[in-house]
Amino acid sequence: MKTLKTLKTLTLCILVMSMLLTIQNFSYAAKYPMKVKDCRNKTVLIPKEPMRIISLTPSNTEILFSIGAGKKIVGVNSWSDYPAAAKKLPSVGDHIISVEKVLSLKPDFILAHGTLNDDAIRSLEARKLKVFVIDPLTINQLAADIKTIGRITNTEKRSKAVANEILTAKAAIVKRAAKFKTKPKVLFSVQTDPLWAAGPKTYVDEIIRISGGVNLASDIKPGFNRFSLEMAIRQNPDIIITTTKNDIKRFVKGQWKVTNAAKKGRVYAINPDYIVRPSPRIVIGMKQISKMVHPDAKK
Repeated sequence: MKTLKTLKTLTLCILVMSMLLTIQNFSYAAKYPMKVKDCRNKTVLIPKEPMRIISLTPSNTEILFSIGAGKKIVGVNSWSDYPAAAKKLPSVGDHIISVEKVLSLKPDFILAHGTLNDDAIRSLEARKLKVFVIDPLTINQLAADIKTIGRITNTEKRSKAVANEILTAKAAIVKRAAKFKTKPKVLFSVQTDPLWAAGPKTYVDEIIRISGGVNLASDIKPGFNRFSLEMAIRQNPDIIITTTKNDIKRFVKGQWKVTNAAKKGRVYAINPDYIVRPSPRIVIGMKQISKMVHPDAKK
């Protein structure tokens, strides 16, 4: 008798848990049709769940795979090299998108970048294709865009987890930086000859600041722009971060050897994909730069 009661109780518990899980999953189920505003403040109608997606930038490809929508992708920008599965997908072009190739893949949803795909967006929309455009300029905006893409692709639960991981990493880096009183001057070089640096309104600039540093090129034009070699040396960076290991040698000799960065061996290299691409891998970039700015932080 006691065994029977135990079995009934266990069965009831399983049923309740099953119902709760069903309710939870239902709460994440996307409702179509839906209207969503993109970075242009344009309202885009999504009539049904996208099943044939084309991504026009490597960062958008990474976002789609990270939130569980990778199996729906039918075409990508030729520079989409992460994750490995992206390299096996049909290419629709590089910085110039082939409209004909896009049309041949019969997409029902195209994820584009506002700055990088400007011309392609106009051409594709002129052919009545469904284009949604993002152009995140901050870490918070990137997280918000990931959640929006999750809503559109019916992967909202996973997209929220990915977005929260980014925001949690950012908060931890801000907290870590607060332990330090010094604010080292950081030069982030994307090209050495001529010198191009990361200026304001870039992820690099934001990450340097939240890590407790000062961007040496914060006064140049927004974005990645040419920076005077003489001015950079005169401002004497404490830290130099470049995007290739070969460039480290350039920054420790010649005119650069008088800088604090060269004298103290604080010239580093980082994979640019972790920083320049607005994708979930920016978490890796944030953590690496945080440790470059303040390597002696307590864990």
